[in-house]
Amino acid sequence: MREPRNPFRFRASEHIESEETYVRLFSPDVLDILRIDEVWEKPQIIRSAPGGGKTSLFRLFTPRSLLTIHALRTREHSKDLFRRLKDMDAIDENGPRVLGVLLSCSQSFATLDDLDIDTIRKQRLLLSLLNARFVLSALQGALLLKGMFFPEDLRFIEIKLNDAASSQSSRPVPSNGKELYDWAMELEQSVCDALDSFAPLTGGSLPGHDSLISLRWITAHSLKKNDAPITQRVLFMLDDLHRLTSSQRRFLLDEIISSRYPVGVWLAERLEALDVRELLSSGISNGRDYDRIVTIEDFWRGSASKRFEKIVSNVADRRSRDAKDVEIGTFSECLQESIDGTDWQDDFHKGTEIVENRIRKLTNGKSKYAEWIKEREHYEGSHREIAIAWRSLEILIERDRRKAQQTFDFALGVEDLEHREVSSVKSAAEMFFCREFNIPYYYGLSRLASMASSNIEQFLWLSGDLFEEAVSAVLLKQSGQLSPKDQERILKKTIKDRWSALPQQIRYGTEVRMFLESVGKFSRWETDKPNAPYAPGVTGIAISMADREKLIDLNFIKKDEALLRLSRVLSSCIAHNLFEITLNQRCKGQYWMVLNLNRILCVYFGLPLQYGGWREKTLRELCDWLDKRFASPRKLGGLFS
Repeated sequence: MREPRNPFRFRASEHIESEETYVRLFSPDVLDILRIDEVWEKPQIIRSAPGGGKTSLFRLFTPRSLLTIHALRTREHSKDLFRRLKDMDAIDENGPRVLGVLLSCSQSFATLDDLDIDTIRKQRLLLSLLNARFVLSALQGALLLKGMFFPEDLRFIEIKLNDAASSQSSRPVPSNGKELYDWAMELEQSVCDALDSFAPLTGGSLPGHDSLISLRWITAHSLKKNDAPITQRVLFMLDDLHRLTSSQRRFLLDEIISSRYPVGVWLAERLEALDVRELLSSGISNGRDYDRIVTIEDFWRGSASKRFEKIVSNVADRRSRDAKDVEIGTFSECLQESIDGTDWQDDFHKGTEIVENRIRKLTNGKSKYAEWIKEREHYEGSHREIAIAWRSLEILIERDRRKAQQTFDFALGVEDLEHREVSSVKSAAEMFFCREFNIPYYYGLSRLASMASSNIEQFLWLSGDLFEEAVSAVLLKQSGQLSPKDQERILKKTIKDRWSALPQQIRYGTEVRMFLESVGKFSRWETDKPNAPYAPGVTGIAISMADREKLIDLNFIKKDEALLRLSRVLSSCIAHNLFEITLNQRCKGQYWMVLNLNRILCVYFGLPLQYGGWREKTLRELCDWLDKRFASPRKLGGLFS
């Protein structure tokens, strides 16, 4: 199959058929998610919203991917990835050192819960099917590592358990790969027969295992060829855990965490699998058993401020270089990063004159602000910097005038201006000025990375339309560098289309969009106040930690339909990365749970991309927004109104 000219259209790794293409597009920086210490010994639980990169990460450790990386280890695009995996002891100059066994829970496991049998038998049936499929996948991978053929060469694989492992097995262990393969095939067939049967199911007709015995049979010590180990370690990866029923998921998590299997076990699931309590608590609290939980978006947010920008820049550059029909070195070459050039000088100059005249009219010749105005008259910088400086002054004067009613009217010096003109005020001034005079604000790689809200897939679909237009321009013999105006136009359309499709894409989608619209409009109304009290702007809401406790108390909210509805909506928003949670934020002598809007929603509602102010709300006010929506006292005038 011929690959598309726009590699940004590859979202999920399973849609990339070529292993070499997958390796070329994979950024080594993603491996930062895994802490190298004990990564092979303790279970790893990896969570994210859709598109966080879980499946792509797991695929990297499968035999086919590791063999491809080893074969390409001297190529420029694979050197760093090979080195990072070598540091993790997953590969070396001789080849892969780990047998990665990847299994998805999307393969009919959930249907086992529909059987008319007791819970214990359902659990034993689930373990049986997992054992069969883990064994089959492991045998296929083992042959692949050794360059042999599946299933013809299974007889060359030896299964040799040590005394401790043998004593833990309640059944005879097959001695070679062929016997183990036959055992697994027969086991899977018996489970499938039980699922397809119309006859009543009895204990005698059902296969059943009490544990994941496959994780004790398939180990680095037991899997051999010519009495030599096939691999130095074995890693079992269970993806899409959210596809299981809630009872299956809880049972399997407890089974894997408590059993201490002698192999690596990684689990991946979407946040939507978590219940209300887990979601509103930013997941399960870390403890002795759950100390290896990584929520991908939280990892990127909690790391160095530019780390996520660095990784998506690397991802984008890899995809740009992989484009067909055109040669583009780096993704940043497609994006003009500055509006300080001549194209916007007149707009900044005219806008500055309007703001300056407004300030003079506002102050009405008062000597109190004379020093401030004089400082701006002599301000040096680009047209953009001068414009922002005047708009900052207007904000500060608005703030002071509101306080002046309670203070004496002393003249203000330049020192006062410098003290009050903090970076957040300048950021608010830039956004106000750009919006008022129709100058691009949402453009450039740094702001594009911010819009992605720490989600790689979100970055890819935002970048995809930008790259498509850049490629089209190059093919038409035009400049492939998009102007800030074109970038903003494309991004707004992309985000508007996603907003329109939201009700069809997530659970409780219609109510979620209605609620987000209220939060967005409220935030815009607060942001647009002339004195910018929460500079650079309001980008979210907060509820008290006491109210949060009410929302996670299922017995309490079941008595109130409005609160039950609100908890469902908030959970869906968090699970799909539409809100970013911060717990225990101290303000006004209380502790709050802050809910910041996803950055693409900030673009939609014309809000800043920085994490600005938030406004506290009661549960009853939020419940009302689900019914009546927020109505601002004046016309919003947003980006898409």
